[in-house]
Amino acid sequence: MTPRSPEPNSSSARRRAAGRHDGAPAGGAGRAPARGDLSIAAALKGLKKAELKDPFHFWSGSDGAEMPSRVGEIRSALAGWMSEPPRAVERKEGLGEAHQAVLETLLLAPKHRASRSHVLSVIDQSSEDEVLGELQRAAMLFRHEVGGEVTFTLPGELADALLLQEIADKSRGSSVTLTLKGHLDERYAGPEVERPMSPSRLREMFKMYANEPAAVARIERLPEGLRDLVGKTVLEFGGLLPRRFFERMETELPHWNQRRWAKILEESLVGTADRLELERYGIHHEDDTLIVFNEVTLAWFKRVAVPSDPDAPHDEAALGVDLMANISRFLAYIIDHAVRFTVKGEIFKTTEKRILTELIPNPGRELERAEVLQFIFRFTRAAGLIEVTGERTFKLTAAGRDWESQDLDAKLNGLFEHVTFELDEAHESVHHPAMRRILATLMKRLEVGVWYDVMYLPFLARNAYLSQLDALEVDEMIAARGAAGAGASEDLQRMAWNLVGWVRKRLYLLGLVDLGYDDKGHPVAMRLTRTGARLLGIETAEEEAFGIGRLVVTPDFEVVLFADGDDAVLTHDLDRFTDRTKGGALRQFRVSDKSVHRGLVEGMTLKKMREVLTHNARTPVPRNVLQSIRDWAAKSGLLLLGADHVIRAQDTEVLAQFARDPGVRPFIKSKLDDSGLQLKAKTSLARYRTLFRDLGYLVELED
Repeated sequence: MTPRSPEPNSSSARRRAAGRHDGAPAGGAGRAPARGDLSIAAALKGLKKAELKDPFHFWSGSDGAEMPSRVGEIRSALAGWMSEPPRAVERKEGLGEAHQAVLETLLLAPKHRASRSHVLSVIDQSSEDEVLGELQRAAMLFRHEVGGEVTFTLPGELADALLLQEIADKSRGSSVTLTLKGHLDERYAGPEVERPMSPSRLREMFKMYANEPAAVARIERLPEGLRDLVGKTVLEFGGLLPRRFFERMETELPHWNQRRWAKILEESLVGTADRLELERYGIHHEDDTLIVFNEVTLAWFKRVAVPSDPDAPHDEAALGVDLMANISRFLAYIIDHAVRFTVKGEIFKTTEKRILTELIPNPGRELERAEVLQFIFRFTRAAGLIEVTGERTFKLTAAGRDWESQDLDAKLNGLFEHVTFELDEAHESVHHPAMRRILATLMKRLEVGVWYDVMYLPFLARNAYLSQLDALEVDEMIAARGAAGAGASEDLQRMAWNLVGWVRKRLYLLGLVDLGYDDKGHPVAMRLTRTGARLLGIETAEEEAFGIGRLVVTPDFEVVLFADGDDAVLTHDLDRFTDRTKGGALRQFRVSDKSVHRGLVEGMTLKKMREVLTHNARTPVPRNVLQSIRDWAAKSGLLLLGADHVIRAQDTEVLAQFARDPGVRPFIKSKLDDSGLQLKAKTSLARYRTLFRDLGYLVELED
């Protein structure tokens, strides 16, 4: 299947693309809990098939358009249309003034959400039902009521699309030079044009020339030497070839001929050749440059450099959700051991070696195991999951306990936010977060499981970012930092390679992408995983088919997982209370007293462990396995708190120690017997559980 075309300008809105972090990360639909706005996927998921009919016809642009039979395909089509900046603006401009006033209000509101009274302040209250009703039927507006307060929300990606198109329409400078749209706008509607072309005619012209087959055909009609140079410029340099690199290349063209190339490329609507000066934006580039327009670069990349069968890579590597399991094991080690740190705040090397034995030993080719541990340590510190004590040791925080109880998607959102803003050098804060968010947005256009050239998205993300430099006022940010000595530090190639490094070292580590290698072991390709698709809010038809029956549990405590599509959540759950003994398509795990103890310490309940096995097993789980898990939990010190406020323990010594604890005694009403205590009913069961776990006891609520 041919992958859908990423939109080079599809990134986060101005304030997010500029790297101005306001506490809300960017990402896709799966990011909604982290970013705080309403994603398109989450919004559409609440609509039934009949309710999707009006939005489908509105966004398709035709009442006669045939609507797919599958609900997932309808939602996928709508999500794609609603994320396209030109289409979003076209639909907005086709609405009435009152409708547009409401949308403008929400575009400016925090998280694109506003109260009913705020929305009504910009329109006539008598037209409330008509205006708001039409916007809701078009899926541009969603109504929520919490605690009697009514609010209206504009989906985040739709807001991004509207804001991005506004930026593109107002932007001059880099977008004129680097994009086909900017070139056409300047050529046919610029300030020096006597009879400017109408906006609608310009849009039609852009659609015609940005079309993939048309763009590819124009390259193929170029003179032979220039055609080969353009192809090499796209594949090796992402569409931007500095003169200094040309002079080192082997090419049929005898010398740099900027004037002639510019004339041919501009007349062919392929690109240009011009002096490109980017030092004022903090980018180390001031050179004559052969430029292939972003839209044309995308078309040629898709035609030539997006591999799929039979062009699959020689070898491949996948991490899945190993990182989640390793973070859990690190936190469990912190709980069970007094982990001391050096005067520099680092873990002692001898302790690191012991922790490494607890981690899943499969970091792949990109990272050493010690690098994975360093990442986990930095993340848990930055996210406030662990903190230092007066004895120069680390301990788990309340946030750490809460993190462990979150589901896989919530954990991924937190990690994705961290890696988006994770920086090695201060100068990276200007360009890197913005480019990373653009790359993540472009990933939404990928087909799950299809191999893409590893440079494909990094080049496109870099180019999209460069085309927005003026609109994002990057030069002003660089000027403000100039006094502090933050000058140009990266050239065009280094910017793209840094994005490749982020894909290889971070998105791969999170399990959002798999990597492909050639026969010499060089990384050459990447593919979006189902975990990555879920994070970005991409629905896949296969997700609905997954269910029970993927586990086989044997009496000797072996658990075999038959991989069947998206098994990330099940693997994550198994990793929390078992030890993985074999990876691959046929994963094997072993349940032991140590693994059950680790799961309990991390916050997984005994009930959840038993459910993971029984609800996913193809055959009944052996009774000795379920009984052993219960016995091992008891030996680990598990206390069960019932609805009658009675707390019990199978191990009487554990209960006796619990009763003697000064932090517990004020809540004990009476002792029932050696295995039971009656607690005072003045505090809720959930509060008791949190309080006692804070004191270091494994307390679980009974069914």
